[in-house]
Amino acid sequence: MHPVDRRTFLQGSAAAVGALYLSSCGGGEEEEGQEEPVTLILPGEDVGLPSPFTYMRGPGYILTSYIYDTLLWKDASGEYLPWIASGYEVSEDGRMYTFTVRDGISWHDGRPLTAQDVAFTFEYFAEHREEISPTVIITPVPDIEEVRATDERTVEFRLSNPVATFLQFGGAGAVPIVPRHIWSSIDDPARASDLEVLVGSGPYRLEAYEPGQGTYLYTANDEHFLGRPVVRRIEYRPVDDELSALMAGQIDQASQPGLRPPALEPFRQNPELEVIEAPVGNNGFGLYWNLAEGGALADVRFRRACALAIDREEMVMRLFGGNATVGNPGWIPAGNPFHVDVEQYPYDPQAANRLLDEAGYERGAEGLRSDPDGEALRYTLLLNNERPMPAVELIVADLRELGVEVTPEALDPPTFNERVIMGASELSVISFGGMNTDQEPDYVRDVYSSRTQTTQHAQGYENEEFDRLAQEQLTTLDTAERMQIAARMQQIIASDLPLLPLVYPTSFTIVNNEAFDGWYYTSGGVGGTVPSVNNKHAFATGRETGLGI
Repeated sequence: MHPVDRRTFLQGSAAAVGALYLSSCGGGEEEEGQEEPVTLILPGEDVGLPSPFTYMRGPGYILTSYIYDTLLWKDASGEYLPWIASGYEVSEDGRMYTFTVRDGISWHDGRPLTAQDVAFTFEYFAEHREEISPTVIITPVPDIEEVRATDERTVEFRLSNPVATFLQFGGAGAVPIVPRHIWSSIDDPARASDLEVLVGSGPYRLEAYEPGQGTYLYTANDEHFLGRPVVRRIEYRPVDDELSALMAGQIDQASQPGLRPPALEPFRQNPELEVIEAPVGNNGFGLYWNLAEGGALADVRFRRACALAIDREEMVMRLFGGNATVGNPGWIPAGNPFHVDVEQYPYDPQAANRLLDEAGYERGAEGLRSDPDGEALRYTLLLNNERPMPAVELIVADLRELGVEVTPEALDPPTFNERVIMGASELSVISFGGMNTDQEPDYVRDVYSSRTQTTQHAQGYENEEFDRLAQEQLTTLDTAERMQIAARMQQIIASDLPLLPLVYPTSFTIVNNEAFDGWYYTSGGVGGTVPSVNNKHAFATGRETGLGI
């Protein structure tokens, strides 16, 4: 099946922008005396169909969350609120969770949402786990032994072992609940692409989506359990330059990590705009070696030499004017309670060259090194062409000085994700977000464990001790014990260095407060992982905290 719009939706970004603008500004819809309905126009990129089984990465999860609700959800405080669930209980051993489903919640088609839908959702995800792309970042934890609805309003989860993240990432605070009456007849959720299947219980309905364009149109669900949403309409439009489009009044929000201070100043001086700054280390990008390719890529001495040869401090100052921090080889940024000090590999080209000389990587006549088997150190570096990486030129130049030749290859996002996930790469630069998540050690597990697979996954990396510890932290409920385990995990990955976090640019999101004055950054990430100010809680309620019901 192919996406089918519920209303005419013009193709092409310029035409689509015009059509959406006219429809959003049409008069006569609001009653006399009422405030003008709030419409938000946000920068768009194609992150897939916003189904719980097909979206792409964090931005796609945000768009999916507008349509689908979860048992719990977060507000500005970072605390989880009762959402679909009005409350829950946890057994003393941490293996049994009992949720009470709120009465009076309806699906978009008017049918009631029940505990049976909740149980079905988790069972359906488990049944189709192998079919779902790793670009779908939220799936239930595999430790759910049984989930069952004991009546219309009560659902029980029995876990095979305690799971520290069950109320957050991969559990009650993040997994979108889907209607049994829609999905029970769909055998392959990853291929369901008709907009008509996107029946949720969330505050918004998807009215239109243009694949490949990044154009999405959402309208308010007035039957939502929280009441009539404050933001009535959300439009995502592709633009060439978010900052220019925001300043011109074409969109209401622009985001760019690592903006230099002079570039930020005009926005700070504009009284209609607000600059929202995320915590340090909230997003970043790293250099990944595919260890499964063997040769020098599988040699930790080679990887350490590359790390020493790359001037990450220069990246911070030259590319971001100081609005960034050097990436941490232990992944977790400074300031996070789970962070510990590990080897940092400061810029030292002499030490890098000595390391390769001692390891037998000899230079040829033109300065290019070869491994002890005579293979030239010449590699392809994969890039996502929708996420420009200004650091690439510096990486290429620094590694060339070391005697390593790197040739960039830019790919469209779907091809890039597929190549990386399949392991069809040598080197790659990959962006990542949400490093200040609710459950940071589990994010480290997701990136570095050989038992997981995501776009950001450390390619070809296997360490038996790390895998054991990664699983142990997940089942450890005592915070002090979990912090000790997380410390050892960071030491291992910093030593093995399967990837090098290069830079953590400071995240800036600039918003139009004249269009909507309820923006906030969600502490710990939306869904427990995605760094964003686009929280449906704010759009639906207009509040920073609480539900108002």
